[in-house]
Amino acid sequence: MTAMRRCAPTAVPFGLATAVYVGVFLLSYDRLPGRIAIHFSGDGGADGFASRVTALWSGAGLLAGLGLLFTVLMLASKESPGARMTAAVGAGTAVTLGYPLVLTVLANTDVEDPTDVHLPMWHTAVLLLAGVVTGAVTWWLTSGAPRREPARPTPALVLAEGEAAAWSRTVISRALLLPAGFVGLGGLLAMVFGPWQAGLLPLALGFLCAAFAAVRVTVDRRGLTVASTVVPRPRLTVPLDSVVSAGSVQVDAMGDFGGWGYRVRPNRRGVVLRSGEALSVRTTGGRAYVVTVDDSTTAAGLLNGLVHRHATGA
Repeated sequence: MTAMRRCAPTAVPFGLATAVYVGVFLLSYDRLPGRIAIHFSGDGGADGFASRVTALWSGAGLLAGLGLLFTVLMLASKESPGARMTAAVGAGTAVTLGYPLVLTVLANTDVEDPTDVHLPMWHTAVLLLAGVVTGAVTWWLTSGAPRREPARPTPALVLAEGEAAAWSRTVISRALLLPAGFVGLGGLLAMVFGPWQAGLLPLALGFLCAAFAAVRVTVDRRGLTVASTVVPRPRLTVPLDSVVSAGSVQVDAMGDFGGWGYRVRPNRRGVVLRSGEALSVRTTGGRAYVVTVDDSTTAAGLLNGLVHRHATGA
């Protein structure tokens, strides 16, 4: 499946929702009051207001930003049940957000006093139902993912007596860097244009995501080590004496682990920064550690060679 087809289930709904919202808003712009009602209480009465410009840009920005986020997630995913779930949630979210935004514009049209705007709460049930139906249809339309190829056995790299060898690679995750950049930028803007305390949390979250979006994977006489290229701790270590075997596998971040970062599954752990080639290490406790990295066959072969030499005492 091409990248364009993979992105379509989320990019198209969010693109349509953004276009409809902006179009309806601009067509009704001169018929809207200077301040419009944008939030409603449990009885349907307006209790939150914003200027027309703020409402236009905040609504369009929310739809476009979430659309970009879901599209990046789909780009980083391969065909799998996890990717289907991302598509279904993304399409449903586009409808669930787009419906009330457009409805709010229509409710404010030709109103002189925004406090008179009333939005019945039965619309909440409608938007939730529309979101669920859209998600279900998207799930059905994106069915039929092929099976992934099985793990490839990796022969040991034979080391001569007294020979030392090490292997190291750096992995960078665009799937983590992009959200980290958006979150960090949002924190900076909040600190500049609003109370500075409001930007501390998103700024810290953005830094943490960025710090662990690039890791150094090392195989040497100590075993396997995975550490951030920015901060020294925390790090993942698998000692050589606990390794049974290593191999190269194909990993789908969403389908196999449900996302990116340090992932935990029954008897399986993973440092998953992207989909694709990965090093898989099985330990004496029956647990597998999976690290997405290029040239994983070489890393697995060296690790198997080191394990063999350690076991034979050579």
